[in-house]
Amino acid sequence: METIIVDCDRQAAKQLEEECRQMDGIHLAGSFTEPAEALEYALHYTVDFALLEVDLGSMNGIELAQKLRAVNPEMIIIFVTGSSEWTLEALRIKADYFVIKPYKEEDIVDALNRAKLLSKRQHKRIFIRTFGRFDVFIDGKLVIFPNAKSKELLALCVEHMGGEVGMDEAVDKLWPDRDYDNRVKALYRKAVIGIRSVLEKYGMQDVFYNRRGVCCVMPDRVLCDCYEYLRDRSNKEFVYANEYMFEYSWAEETNAWLQKLNKLDNLEITE
Repeated sequence: METIIVDCDRQAAKQLEEECRQMDGIHLAGSFTEPAEALEYALHYTVDFALLEVDLGSMNGIELAQKLRAVNPEMIIIFVTGSSEWTLEALRIKADYFVIKPYKEEDIVDALNRAKLLSKRQHKRIFIRTFGRFDVFIDGKLVIFPNAKSKELLALCVEHMGGEVGMDEAVDKLWPDRDYDNRVKALYRKAVIGIRSVLEKYGMQDVFYNRRGVCCVMPDRVLCDCYEYLRDRSNKEFVYANEYMFEYSWAEETNAWLQKLNKLDNLEITE
């Protein structure tokens, strides 16, 4: 991830530079004290991530961030500031994060890890929504499945978070009133073929794996609201609102568990 630092305080910049150099996945492309120089660099070279001080004198960090985003709308922006008064302005321009001075080494490491996570998300073409109704989006467009059971089987795989779903479990949950015979096994195989065909259409077949009698999704190749929520429940981008794949009765147990987590989080906030 090509990274620039813009901070007129050279001592502070050196600390940021050192942390960037030690972080795998981040390449420090440049460190600037003048915002105009940083902007000029971004106009001619790739910049994926900018770590900006807000108070830069001639051009404040908010203004610089807006100009950088005009060059690259996907650029990750994290602010470093000695005052919280800029927080609303940072949120208004959709900054990805900010660090308040004085900060500790772990604060910078946390910010850099967040930038890496955001970068990975940006490169994932498939988004899976489980909060509310289950849906799949590829390149921002809703995916239409060839049949309802293919979609439900993929939802069950998502529910397992990378764990394998056996044919017997799939039959029990998707066709609860059917006998476990060759006919229902054929329905399972049809559902698997439906998933593979729609993903192959988008060149995304590596998201889904199946072998004889089992199937699963590859969690590291998708962006899923539930996965992100469980990874960091303080993340405001993916908010659980007491609904989880409500069209599937087998998802009710997980929804109840998520509700308990949500209540615990709310109790911690009020205490």
